[in-house]
Amino acid sequence: MAEAEIEAAMPQAADSTGAVPEGFVPLRQPGGYMANFGQLYLNRERRALAVRIDESHLNNLGIPHGGMLATLADTAIGMMMSLETGREKSAVTVNLSLDYLDSARLGDWVEARVEFDKLGSRLRYGTCRLVSGARCLLRATAIFAVLGPRS
Repeated sequence: MAEAEIEAAMPQAADSTGAVPEGFVPLRQPGGYMANFGQLYLNRERRALAVRIDESHLNNLGIPHGGMLATLADTAIGMMMSLETGREKSAVTVNLSLDYLDSARLGDWVEARVEFDKLGSRLRYGTCRLVSGARCLLRATAIFAVLGPRS
């Protein structure tokens, strides 16, 4: 994960869809695949990454697309691992297991809360729960492989 993606931008007011909870700061907009994901917010102390659900996140049923929720979980686990390990070595997802438990709705504030099981020198293991208020929307477990020098 690039340093620019992890470093928070200057705090700003929440958009018109609702207030940003205390402790969350907006991240700089990344490029590539995540450029159109929407504004992400980081709370380092709580190991949480968050987003406000907007129309671009919805599927044809009017609820957030499962792939969008999977992307949020994967991104949160990877970013928090990078922050936790001091960005020493990059790591990539080698396994991501998901259980969808509930649906979010337009306008919901969704937090990806991350915990670590092991941060090894070759493999890193983490879990994530996506929550909106008291509802758990998704449970994810991930294994990341630490990248070695390119040969």
